[in-house]
Amino acid sequence: MVGPVLKMAGSTALRKAELVYERLKKLSCLPLEGVYVSSPENIHELLCTPSVIRLGVLEWLCTRAYPPLQKQFSTLKESEGEIKIKEMAKLGFELMLCHEGDVDLIKGLVPSSRQLFLMESLLNIIEMPRNISRVSGLECSSESVDEAFTNCAFENEKLLHEIFYSHQLQATLTPECNPWPADLQPLLLKKELPESAHQSDKNTIISQHLEELQKISTALHELKEECTFLCIPVPGSETVIQTLKLAMTDFHQLIAAFTQVYENEFQEHCNHPAPRLSPCGPLFQSVYCLLESCSQELKAVAQFTETSNTITEVVRKRQQIKESFGGGSTVTLYEKIKEIKHNYELFLSALQ
Repeated sequence: MVGPVLKMAGSTALRKAELVYERLKKLSCLPLEGVYVSSPENIHELLCTPSVIRLGVLEWLCTRAYPPLQKQFSTLKESEGEIKIKEMAKLGFELMLCHEGDVDLIKGLVPSSRQLFLMESLLNIIEMPRNISRVSGLECSSESVDEAFTNCAFENEKLLHEIFYSHQLQATLTPECNPWPADLQPLLLKKELPESAHQSDKNTIISQHLEELQKISTALHELKEECTFLCIPVPGSETVIQTLKLAMTDFHQLIAAFTQVYENEFQEHCNHPAPRLSPCGPLFQSVYCLLESCSQELKAVAQFTETSNTITEVVRKRQQIKESFGGGSTVTLYEKIKEIKHNYELFLSALQ
């Protein structure tokens, strides 16, 4: 029966599985001894479908890529196969071939492309010493392979050391550009610009007042946004909250217009100190009165809500408390009304 992995395999996956299988046969993979498959579909199913042979192939690849793992596996029992799977996943993570703890990849429960990539990468690691010896012109003895591998690692380390400690790399990472241009030097060196000789105390005071006006304008704008939800438009009527919103909007627009005109037109030609805003003006008094009316309305709404809750609680308790009506048994008001209704229905049926 063809597995679900094989059903989704394409021609590319089948071809890659064939190449991996040929490389395994060329290296005399022990778990594949006595196994004869020829069609690409059967090869793909053998390498990418969970089975004992497939797990044995992965174990053989891992021990060949990292020989100390063979000694560790030899001490494990057959019932400890899960430990082998975890160790192989750990090796794949250390070789940056899979995620940490990716046991599903080892078990063959992931797409075939990932499985074939793992096998192909392990084969590259196993064949790396042979390729090095072939390029170096050495014989395929173990001592020559180890020596070629050591020399290659030493040369790579030396090259990386020269690159990282070279003057060109350091100059690229920390570039220098002296002398700085006159207009960029204060910014790049993070120095404050020199104060102007023509700056006066009046300009400082004006700037402070402008900042205060800007803060007031920002606060009023935030207050306007917070009070938006209180304004529920009612056709044909005008509430205190709507009037308050309109006054606050006008106030904000006046301050914003004054700030803009003062900064753009009057600031350069004004020799007088900034005007002082009096908190007793008619606009402030109007806003205060509207706020007071709004507060009173909110208090009335709160009292109405509290009274409604109290009435609801009294009715609920009245329905739950058992009392004696006319010297009879103690029952709730609901039960007594239900009993009277039942007796009335019986009386009507008797009359009919």
